[in-house]
Amino acid sequence: MGTKGSCKAEGCSKDVVGKGYCSGHYKKWRQGSLPKARYATCKQEGCRKKQVAFARCEEHQKKKPAAAEGGAPAAAPAAAAPPVEAPAAEA
Repeated sequence: MGTKGSCKAEGCSKDVVGKGYCSGHYKKWRQGSLPKARYATCKQEGCRKKQVAFARCEEHQKKKPAAAEGGAPAAAPAAAAPPVEAPAAEA
């Protein structure tokens, strides 16, 4: 069996196992801890979790910043009008 070459991670010369990485770097790649992640990562700064919707991970998708939702918080619903009474019938 021929050799596949050496690991493509900078400064590593171990034999390749998968995706051009040695066993240690391949494991890190699978877990998403290398600079070039296996999947698209959350756009929140410092977060390396997998995107689920709108370029955010599940955690950051749930708590969107107010600016992304349109700025100011939603206004309270208008108060309901008081019930209108029917005019009294004359006898």
